[in-house]
Amino acid sequence: RGAGSTGFPRYGAPLADPNAVSNESIQPFVDASLKIVAQKLLDTDNKSNCDEAMKDLASVFRREGGGELVEQVATSLAYLRDRTGVPRDMRLPAARQLRAHLNWAINFCA
Repeated sequence: RGAGSTGFPRYGAPLADPNAVSNESIQPFVDASLKIVAQKLLDTDNKSNCDEAMKDLASVFRREGGGELVEQVATSLAYLRDRTGVPRDMRLPAARQLRAHLNWAINFCA
């Protein structure tokens, strides 16, 4: 829903708009980004090359869809980051790690 459109009628809380329409066309790109974020979260020894993988993926985004696609993926990752609730979704330390890793991925899209 991050890269989707606002619903009608509008709600005062844009991140919780029940009428918002998601942009399904970018779902595979966001999915690929989240797989790398998950791998980075699980890599405690820093032995995986997630930085290189995310850099390559962002290059593919730019090549395939241009700046608009990269911006939509970053917006969707930011939406997930902002909608992660504590303690509803997870405890604070885990949420901080998830948000930090989502920011890491967003920075590659900048």
